[in-house]
Amino acid sequence: MALVPWNPFRDIDNIGREMSSWLDFPSKIFGGVSTPRVDVYQTENDVIVKAEIPGVSKEDLNVFIDEDSVRISGQTRRENEFKDEDVYRTERYYGNFSRTIPLPAQVKSDKARAEYKDGILSITVPKAEPSKGKGRRIDIQ
Repeated sequence: MALVPWNPFRDIDNIGREMSSWLDFPSKIFGGVSTPRVDVYQTENDVIVKAEIPGVSKEDLNVFIDEDSVRISGQTRRENEFKDEDVYRTERYYGNFSRTIPLPAQVKSDKARAEYKDGILSITVPKAEPSKGKGRRIDIQ
């Protein structure tokens, strides 16, 4: 019988791998990413949101914007190319999705514009001027 040197960190490494697999559990249930991945950044005048939404037609997308957030929702449809009994493997997500993205600055939602090209939804919104406090001074009685 061979002696194996004791390594106190071996058990910690195994626990780390087990925790990592548990943290990945939701993606295993929901077939991977069920919400679009996004980049949000700002320039001097605009806030830009770019969402990765491949395989979805423009007609199946909805974008709602207010002064401090953008909500993207839609539906990924399954093609009728094959019958369920002919499927060997299916990993793509099909169904409804929705994601609300908080914005880093207040925006002028009525001036927002969106473009969808090559599976990337780009939303550009001009920044609103910082509002002065909505409070008011009151007299003390």
